[in-house]
Amino acid sequence: MAGHTNGAIGLQVAHPDRTIVVGCGDGCYSLAGFELMTAVEHELPVIWIIFNDGEFKLIKIYQMTEYFESGLVDFRNPEFRRPCARVRRQRYSVSDEDEFEAAFKDALASGKPCVIDAKITRWRSHILVRSPRGTIAATIERIEERMRGADKP
Repeated sequence: MAGHTNGAIGLQVAHPDRTIVVGCGDGCYSLAGFELMTAVEHELPVIWIIFNDGEFKLIKIYQMTEYFESGLVDFRNPEFRRPCARVRRQRYSVSDEDEFEAAFKDALASGKPCVIDAKITRWRSHILVRSPRGTIAATIERIEERMRGADKP
């Protein structure tokens, strides 16, 4: 976890003619996150898009499907934009697609390090979802599979 959050710095140095965009969860960014200061110091135009839902979602989904309960996966986030204000860099907080599109377009045009704090709903996930009906349906299906398996001799 968090490898791509800080790996973006190396990728930017290897490709100075490009703007590197990182999409990461809030938990992932919180495990690293100091890369912003490095990007500012060296004027590296990396854009971090933080999908902010206040939990380690994939760990929670795993816990729920395997153990029927979860623990230690919910947390309160800091204001991800705040460090940007201290170093006078681009920062955005968005809560819908229109706000995101405007922020992303501005961030790309700026050519500077940037954080986009994207508030998302807790049950929105396209990763590891086997059901076309979504995360909750996939979790219920997995629990049902495990329960049916437990009944077999």
